[in-house]
Amino acid sequence: MASAYRNHNDKELVAKLRQGDEVALSEIYERYWDRLFVVATNRLDNQQEAEECVQDVLYKLWRLREKLHVENDDLSAYLAVGIRNQVFNRRLKRHRERLRETGYEIPETKNPSPEQLLIAQELQQRIDRAIKSLPSQCRIVFELNKTEGKTIKQMANQLGISENTVKYHLKKANRDIRGNLDLGAWLVMLTYFF
Repeated sequence: MASAYRNHNDKELVAKLRQGDEVALSEIYERYWDRLFVVATNRLDNQQEAEECVQDVLYKLWRLREKLHVENDDLSAYLAVGIRNQVFNRRLKRHRERLRETGYEIPETKNPSPEQLLIAQELQQRIDRAIKSLPSQCRIVFELNKTEGKTIKQMANQLGISENTVKYHLKKANRDIRGNLDLGAWLVMLTYFF
């Protein structure tokens, strides 16, 4: 049944999804499941948790479909950010559980304050702007690594460049992004998340 939308582009699928079209969601599932799962598995090293993260991202996509705003109609980037956030939350949960096992209690922040949400949004916008300002080759390497979870070898093969060149672009991207974010933003992030 999802094959009816196989030739639709992401913009068309998002429009149908907003109208509550479950077939559009099925097509998005078929189109993006594997990619999201690979990224989550690479970052979590746990298939069950990775599956749960992907399910959570797709469930949230469906739940928020009427308010869905996909910048530049780039569903792939939107889902990449979603899986990144789910993985981050899962890893943070693991970290908290390990701390509790050692007897250290962390205050729960299930309901962050409006100020915390605003700070997190502003920081995410700064990070996104810093990524967009990277030279094109650096940005491509950075996004392949961070959003798709590709290894240095995989990126070198895909882009037809040496592994050393990939490493150079990754280092440059990380250095440039850190340079575009002031120290205060990093401190806010550390305070907010840890």
